[in-house]
Amino acid sequence: MKKFIFYLLILAGIAVVIYALVTHPLAESMHKGENFELLMIGMLALFLLITGAYGLYAEHLWKRFHAQGKHENLCVEANYYVRRKGFAGRVFLFPFIKIKSTNSFFIAILGALAWVIILAIVLNVAAGLLK
Repeated sequence: MKKFIFYLLILAGIAVVIYALVTHPLAESMHKGENFELLMIGMLALFLLITGAYGLYAEHLWKRFHAQGKHENLCVEANYYVRRKGFAGRVFLFPFIKIKSTNSFFIAILGALAWVIILAIVLNVAAGLLK
C-alpha cells in the first residue's frame, strides 16, 4: 500500500510539472513577472518527486534488510549501507543517515523537505549574487 502512495506522489509531481509547463510557458512568464509563482510550483513538484523517490527507496531497503533476516536496528543497517555507497550516497541518501526511523513516510517527507530548504537557500544566495 505504501508503494502505491509513493508512486502516486511521483505521478502527482510529474502532473504538477506538466501543469506548470502548460499554464506558464517560460517565454511568456519571463515578461509577465510570474517568476515567483513558477518557482513555487517547481518547488512543489520537486517536493512530491523527492518524497516519492525517497519513500520507494526506503521501502526497498527495509524489504532487503528483512529478506536478509535483519529485523532490529534497521536504521543502523541503513546507515552502514548508505556509507558504503561513497560520497554520492552520503549526499543524496542523507535522510537514511540522519533520520533514525524505520517509517518510510517520515524519512521521505523529512528528506524532501530538507532538499526543498537547501534549494531555497541556494536560489536565495544566487539571486543575491545576481543583483
